[in-house]
Amino acid sequence: MDNMNSSVHKGTGRSSGTRVLLRMSGGFLQVCLNIFIYAVIVFFVIKAVHYTYDFAYRIFGNVSMEEAPGHDVKIMILKGETTMNVATKLETNKLIPDKYSFFLKVQIGNFGTEEGSNKYEIMGGTYVLNTLMNYDQILEIITNNKRSIEEEISVEEAENTP
Repeated sequence: MDNMNSSVHKGTGRSSGTRVLLRMSGGFLQVCLNIFIYAVIVFFVIKAVHYTYDFAYRIFGNVSMEEAPGHDVKIMILKGETTMNVATKLETNKLIPDKYSFFLKVQIGNFGTEEGSNKYEIMGGTYVLNTLMNYDQILEIITNNKRSIEEEISVEEAENTP
């Protein structure tokens, strides 16, 4: 009877073998949880790097929506329209993959230029663009109002037209 009491820890009712087994399984679960947490972190870091690379490639790379020959899209830009509105129109008409990368491309292109002499000053007018054009080709057209096929209309005139 005395032997039995010596193998059981006082107050817990567990033998020393059970305590060792519980400590080992607790340690194993902790290692598994750490591995899972690190795997999730690595997964999200890889996703973030992939998204960042794609976004940067859209800004600085040669991205178009379709392969040749593409198709023509007529788009009207109002005089005084914001760059983000123009980018939204281009994205809606499937001319660019992402309005935010286009907006950032214009902002980066205009960075460091003198006041009133932006590299990419988007002009009002109606333009014919193609879905195989990249950002630079689109900007080359919409920053030159001589390429417009119709007379430009201002935002105010468009709002006042019934």
